[in-house]
Amino acid sequence: METNKTIPAGLYSQRIIAEDIKTPKLVGETYMKYATTNSSQRNRFGIYECPYCGREFESAVRYIKNGTKSCGCFNANRTHGLTSHRFYKTWLNMLDRCYNKNFKRFNDYGGRGITVCTEWLDIKNFVDWVDNKSNWEEGLTLDRIDNDKGYSPDNCTFSTKTIQSINQRQQSNNTSGYVGVTWDKRRNKWSARVHIFKRGKHIGYYLNKEEAVQARDKYILENNLPHKLSTEYVKEIK
Repeated sequence: METNKTIPAGLYSQRIIAEDIKTPKLVGETYMKYATTNSSQRNRFGIYECPYCGREFESAVRYIKNGTKSCGCFNANRTHGLTSHRFYKTWLNMLDRCYNKNFKRFNDYGGRGITVCTEWLDIKNFVDWVDNKSNWEEGLTLDRIDNDKGYSPDNCTFSTKTIQSINQRQQSNNTSGYVGVTWDKRRNKWSARVHIFKRGKHIGYYLNKEEAVQARDKYILENNLPHKLSTEYVKEIK
């Protein structure tokens, strides 16, 4: 699924600050040409790359200087007519997490490379997915299946806030490569735990991390817990 690495055309709210609004990037050199075939006056033109959709387009330099922001997609996406839709805030919050530097948890999303797929930059596609293809029902919120990947149809589902809290991404200081398995320096062993909110259940200490992983996953399965298994999201150790 293609992802968007620039600020998307769909992110339009008063929360956006001026520094988040980008301008088209000049590709190559500018040149002189007549504005129209019947024009008697030449203007300086250039080929620009749209900062929102990435498409190249031709524009007079003065238009860019006077505030032209995109190839046209910027204004087109502002008129989607879905601001009153019940999933509009869900869509907008998703974009804010990935592209709005003022968002309080931006560092946990856009700040670490989480993006929204190009398809969902158009709110109509997102709403269609929720209404017709997702597992949404009252009381559930948007969740990513793999917390290290972005928002897209194949990586998103709806779940309860409890499950989302349980299955948070692995902490950066975890050296085992497995969620719930950490090294205990005092005991010189691997520790296995499961956490629900701020409470934890210690499962045991083990001589190697493979045993700790197996013990944690076994505990989850035997107690029918909603946690992801440690082996379901292994952290790549570099």
